[in-house]
Amino acid sequence: MKQLEITINNETGLHARPAKTLVNLTKQFKSEVFIWHGEKKANAKSLISVLTLGASKGSQLRIQVSGDDEANALAQIESAILSGLGEGESSHETQVTPPPAPVAKPEGIPAENKKPDKTGSTNTLQGVGAAPGIAIGPIFQFQRMEVAIDEASDSLVISWERLQDALARAREQLNSLNHQMIDKGLKAEAAIFDAHLELLDDTE
Repeated sequence: MKQLEITINNETGLHARPAKTLVNLTKQFKSEVFIWHGEKKANAKSLISVLTLGASKGSQLRIQVSGDDEANALAQIESAILSGLGEGESSHETQVTPPPAPVAKPEGIPAENKKPDKTGSTNTLQGVGAAPGIAIGPIFQFQRMEVAIDEASDSLVISWERLQDALARAREQLNSLNHQMIDKGLKAEAAIFDAHLELLDDTE
């Protein structure tokens, strides 16, 4: 097993596009690769898992690689992170830049999801940013629910076929959008749809 401590210097942190670059790189190796950001641990071969780290610019990561090709894997992962994970060159000098000072939370904003604020409200949710920028609009929170499945029912087979059809159509549409952006010379925008494609096949 080999380990590495390294700083993320991408201007917008480890959001969807650089995270996808990192995930695709780690998938090339037989070794298991895990990433720690503080107490959070992620499977480096899962885009969803890596995004939950919430690593911003200046975040210190610990990378652990274990397997037959661990030395080669760790060397290439280090090189990719230092070069910006497809978002421009990052120098070794910027690697030692201290992380930005923490931003004070406004009064009434809870530190954890759904923790009541001073008014007793539980309507405040704190998420992890997947891309830079600001979005304004309605929020919908998706939660897991128990679904009773009758495995002897024909509807199970029909539902599975509908799911596979939906995934196939989603891949087709995302590929089309990706190619449209490439044709227009919008590589950064094309990479967004490429990252969405990665989510469809994510093990987690």
